Amino acid sequence: MEITKKDVELSAKLAKMRVSEQEAVLYEAQLEALFKWVKELSAVNTDAVKLTNVNLSAHMRKDVAVSDPALAAELRHAFDEEQDGCAKVKKVL
Repeated sequence: MEITKKDVELSAKLAKMRVSEQEAVLYEAQLEALFKWVKELSAVNTDAVKLTNVNLSAHMRKDVAVSDPALAAELRHAFDEEQDGCAKVKKVL
């Protein structure tokens, strides 16, 4: 897979980044090398490799609701504004 300057510009746009001409040339070469390496890795036969230490629940936690009105009020008061019983924050996007 050949990476072009257009690919770099599109990737930058999707990541909401500004990329100069000099950076585009650098990123083009780096992405080309990365995809070449991934292609080399995919050529390795791993059929006989057994998975070890797979614990899918290691990164999971139970979503337990905690109801502490005093703590909730204290946290809301840490913000500059409140609206409808919630902390009002600045728009992100």
